[in-house]
Amino acid sequence: MQRAHEGLIRWQAENFEQLSSATLSGAEITLLLLIGDGGRAKSIKEMARITNRVDIPNIQYSLRKLASAGLTQKKGAGRSGVSYSLTEEGCRTVAEMRMARDERLGRALADRPGIAVQLENALAVLEELTGLYGSAPGAAGSGSQD
Repeated sequence: MQRAHEGLIRWQAENFEQLSSATLSGAEITLLLLIGDGGRAKSIKEMARITNRVDIPNIQYSLRKLASAGLTQKKGAGRSGVSYSLTEEGCRTVAEMRMARDERLGRALADRPGIAVQLENALAVLEELTGLYGSAPGAAGSGSQD
């Protein structure tokens, strides 16, 4: 899982560098793509939950960096609800990244019959593992050595 994640982050960073002069980390690019998902603004709480992150100050820093790059915009204030959406430049960048991803995956998977079923099975296992990790906070430090 870790190798696949790192490979995806590396590919996203390389792809983003071709589209923008902004310097963003893999986590920041992930937030950019997440904000673009579903065509609606996202709150910090929603982004933290979806990305399985608890480092709200770091997420806030990343969001300020995305806004400074002209890719996102903040709406609302305080407890009334702050949300983040893409600017026109952010929409263009996310669309181009998705197109590049779809083309790359389409070429890579075109000659692999049955891969869709394998990917669906892998997704089910990954979702189960995510649930297992999520339901055992602090288990690593419990002292149990099975």
